[in-house]
Amino acid sequence: MKENFKSAVHLILMRDNKILLQKRKGTNLWPGYYALPAGHIDVGENQYDALFREAKEELGIEINIDDIINDYVVLRRNYFDIEGKRIQPYIDFYFEVRTYVGIPKIVEYDKCEELLWADINNLPAMFVNYEGAFLEDRTIKTYDCKTDGAYKKIKKI
Repeated sequence: MKENFKSAVHLILMRDNKILLQKRKGTNLWPGYYALPAGHIDVGENQYDALFREAKEELGIEINIDDIINDYVVLRRNYFDIEGKRIQPYIDFYFEVRTYVGIPKIVEYDKCEELLWADINNLPAMFVNYEGAFLEDRTIKTYDCKTDGAYKKIKKI
């Protein structure tokens, strides 16, 4: 059986060892959780067009391809259901951006209730699990997401 993959872009904005997060609302997945600014790649878009669109739609900022300092691709295999519906696998594109035009603000009040500059080494307790795993280890290529629960930092021995 062939798998169909949805795809999403995730924006990493850093300032003084702090990362910009959004508190999600109005969604079936992770309401009340903090997450990176992100969004789906629409039909006919590539990952860069989606990144630029989402930055404008969600944060009111403009970025361009020269602002990207790192990019990553992760296959997120979802092994859980929401309201009896299986969540599909995703191809997640993460982009770390160094500069942008504008000041990040909440633009989509129906999807975001707060912006937070959080310490990258001390993410909020209610943080989306697969994004937290990626931020902890940016070398991962596949993430097996077994729940829509919160990220738990891996204790290193």
